[in-house]
Amino acid sequence: MGTPTAMAHLRISRFRNISTGWLIASLLGLSILPCGALLLRPSMRARYFFNAIETLQLGHSTFEDAERIARKIHAEPSGACDRSKCEWDKRLDNASLPLWWRGSGESFSVTFAVKDSLVVRKDTGFGIGILGSNHPSQVELEEQEHWGRVPTREPVQTGWRTTEKFRYYWFQIRMTPKASAKDRSRYTAFKYSCFWKYHGCEDARELLPTADQFPADLTTINQQ
Repeated sequence: MGTPTAMAHLRISRFRNISTGWLIASLLGLSILPCGALLLRPSMRARYFFNAIETLQLGHSTFEDAERIARKIHAEPSGACDRSKCEWDKRLDNASLPLWWRGSGESFSVTFAVKDSLVVRKDTGFGIGILGSNHPSQVELEEQEHWGRVPTREPVQTGWRTTEKFRYYWFQIRMTPKASAKDRSRYTAFKYSCFWKYHGCEDARELLPTADQFPADLTTINQQ
């Protein structure tokens, strides 16, 4: 056995090694936390915005309800706004992430509108490309209580659009409150992880993995 002095030095050495290890681990943790927060923030905000407008019921929620949601997510009216007519819009993207990580990037938007004191429309958009750029592929969910003269199959109508340049250009969902819980769950299952995934997602098939299968015989349209 070693002398008491040698044993004491050994214990001190082990303590220093453990303390150094904990210090390094703590510093690494502190450096990773801000990066993780930056990486996850866009996806968390997009989910938060969508969940917020989900509480608005078409034909039932009031102008005051819409105002409350607008304040909650810091949405701004897109023009003149009063109880007779108002539309709010909120957009975000992941442009704050380094280009080498995000690639083309992703953007997300929510819009909700009031007419005659009641909420009558909600729109959600999720696209490839940051705000202000071209969107080669996107998903759009449009919700109204009734589609009126617009030729739309109720309660749910879906469809793909393609162009000569962008094959998976647009997947559109039109929905009314009478849509089944199953359809609603399916067509709102956005893949928010596209915001923080390395190089993001490729097209609308990834933005909404539960979208209808792309038809091979789809006719192209003129790009807008």
